[in-house]
Amino acid sequence: MKKSSRLFPFLLFVILVLMPLLVIVMLSVGRNWNYPQLLPRQISLSYFIELLFDNKELLDSLVTSIVLALGTIGLTVIIAYPTAIALGYYDFRGKKLLNILVYLPLIIPSTALLTNMDFVMIKFGLNGSYFGVISVHALFCLPYAIKLLVDNLSLINDRYEIVSRNMGASAIQTFFHITLPLSRSGLQGAVMMTYIVSMTQYLSTLLIGEGNYITLSVRMFPFTQDGKYQIAAIYGVIFMLFTLIPLYLIDFYISHSGRRVIR
Repeated sequence: MKKSSRLFPFLLFVILVLMPLLVIVMLSVGRNWNYPQLLPRQISLSYFIELLFDNKELLDSLVTSIVLALGTIGLTVIIAYPTAIALGYYDFRGKKLLNILVYLPLIIPSTALLTNMDFVMIKFGLNGSYFGVISVHALFCLPYAIKLLVDNLSLINDRYEIVSRNMGASAIQTFFHITLPLSRSGLQGAVMMTYIVSMTQYLSTLLIGEGNYITLSVRMFPFTQDGKYQIAAIYGVIFMLFTLIPLYLIDFYISHSGRRVIR
């Protein structure tokens, strides 16, 4: 009974996660793979390597995606931390309403939200700008970041901050030496989710960026529509690699810096 209970989640993981990933990898390196063949006739890395290292458009898209994601992380954390501290530490009138408003970007259909955001960006002259794009990315990242930070801050409560302020520390000193190290687990989750959501944004980047920021997801999407599955699969594999590797580096840096601050 115990073996079967452990085997089921593993099989579910293989079917839902590993098998689709395997198909994408096989599509990216396989040639002459036609129905009803179970496996491609040839396996070749030459086209994959050529597209990765000799395609300037792909490299530019990678750089653009990462630059936008890093800017989105910075803007999201700046907005999310004060909001999470207010929701996690204090009781005030309108707190329940604020909790609902935080999740509005996920509740409202994205097309309707982006159409209205486009009008706002045009009004303020931010359409096609870097700040305009990362602002819209941050809008979709904030619900995840705030939720993760609130859950973490609610566990530690504000008693350490109160002690710090009573001992003469300023608000800034308290934040950087007490709040930030104690909430690093929530910060890790918030940064990682923000990076993933920003990297996968397609319509918001295309609409608000007005074609000035061609990210990897923007460049990859048309290939799937045109039936160029091998190129789309190569882009998909590269997208996964350049999503997972920076996530590992971000996680390592935050964990290491958090331990260093506490010591």
